Amino acid sequence: LLTGRWRTLQHIAASPRKIGNIVQAALVLTHHEHNRIH
Repeated sequence: LLTGRWRTLQHIAASPRKIGNIVQAALVLTHHEHNRIH
């Protein structure tokens, strides 16, 4: 799941600030999904 998100991020052409927000959102989502599984 996480590798798929990183692969998607590599194709995004956006400002560094937007990319930072997207990365942060992806990490938060991954964290919540991980907690839900365990």
